Amino acid sequence: MTLADVYRIATPELRREMESIGVKFVIGTPEGDFDLVTMPCHCPDVFLEKCTYKDRVWFSDSVNRFMDDPRKRIEITGVKGKTSTCYILAHILDSCGMTVHLATSRGAGPFVNGEHRIKEWRSIAPPYLLDQEPGDYDIMINEVSLGGSGRAYIACITNLLEDYGIAKKTRKARDAKKAVLCDNVNIVQPDEVPIWEAYGKPITPNPCSVTAVGEPEFGKSLRVRVEYDGPHEIDLDPGYLSLQYLQAMATACGIAHEMGIPCDKVLRALETFKGVPGRGEIRSEDGVRYIIERNPGISHMSVEWTLTCLGRMHTLDRAVLIIDPVSKKVCDKLDRDLIAEVAAKHGVALIVTPGDGTEPDVPEGMGTVIRMTKEGYQ
Repeated sequence: MTLADVYRIATPELRREMESIGVKFVIGTPEGDFDLVTMPCHCPDVFLEKCTYKDRVWFSDSVNRFMDDPRKRIEITGVKGKTSTCYILAHILDSCGMTVHLATSRGAGPFVNGEHRIKEWRSIAPPYLLDQEPGDYDIMINEVSLGGSGRAYIACITNLLEDYGIAKKTRKARDAKKAVLCDNVNIVQPDEVPIWEAYGKPITPNPCSVTAVGEPEFGKSLRVRVEYDGPHEIDLDPGYLSLQYLQAMATACGIAHEMGIPCDKVLRALETFKGVPGRGEIRSEDGVRYIIERNPGISHMSVEWTLTCLGRMHTLDRAVLIIDPVSKKVCDKLDRDLIAEVAAKHGVALIVTPGDGTEPDVPEGMGTVIRMTKEGYQ
C-alpha cells in the first residue's frame, strides 16, 4: 500500500505513523503500477501521470464501503449555506430534547442548550465521516465539503448556485456533491430536482420556505413568513444578519419536517436562534455599522449575497468591504477580480489585506464596515 502526499501538507508525525504500519509514504506524484487508486474527487489527474492502475475511485466511494457507524447521521453538502443549515437544524433538534453532535467547518463537538461545544477543529472532507467522536447521540449532523458517504439517515444538498470547476476544472462540483445522495431521504431545492434525479436516487423537494415580510432594518427584528404545514409569521432575533439566513432556515425546516418535528417546536427554535458565530455578526458603534463574516465559503457569490442583503436595508451608503484571504485548510481560493466587480456593482469600496494578520486602516467617514475573512476547515 502506498500513501501519496501530492499536496505536500502531511506532518512528519503522520508519515511516521503510516510507515510504522507498513505503508509506503511518497511525497509528490506516485510512481508504479497499482490495482486501485482512491483519491479526492477534487484532485486533478495530473498527479497520476507517473503511475498506472486498474481501477480508480473517489474518497466518497471508499467512505461508503467502510462506513459502519450505526448512529443516525444527517449529511449536508451544497455550494452555499451548509454551515448555517447545520447550526439551525442542530438548534431545532436540541430544543426538542435530542442529544446532538455537530461537525462543521467551524469544528466538531456536542450541541447542547443552544451552544456548540467544539472539541476539535477538523476537515469536513468525506474521509472524516469515518472518524467521529464516540458517544450515544440521538443524531449526528455532518457538514460535508465535496461528496458524502451515500449512507446517511437523511442527506441534503442546500443548493448548486454555481456548478464550479474542480480538479483544475476537469470536473464539476455536482460530480462530487452527488456522492452524498443515499438510498433513504435526499432533500434538495425544488428547482434543482431534475439535476439530482438524474443520479437514480430518491429525491424529496424541500416543502418548506422562509421569506421576509415587510422592509428589513439593520439591527431590528425581522418578521418572516414560514411555510411549514401551512403559513406562519414569526420575528427573528435582531442580533445577527438574519436576512441572509433565510434559505438555510428553509432547508433546516425541510429536514426537520422529514423527521416529523412539530411545527410549534420549529417556529420557537427559529425565534430563539441567534446566528452562527462569525457568520453575519453585526454591531453598531459610534454611528458605524459593522458586519463580520469568517467563512471558508467566502467568494464573489457570498459577497454578492451579503451586499444584496445590506442593500435591502439601505446600509451601503459610505460602505467599505475588507477582505482577508487567510486560509487554514480551504480548498478554493479567492478570485479578487470577481469580488472587485461585485463591490463596484454595489458602489462599495474594497480593501484586500495581505493575509498576514495586519489590520488595514478603515477610511474615515465610513457608515458601514463589512469585514470578511476566508477562514475555516474544508
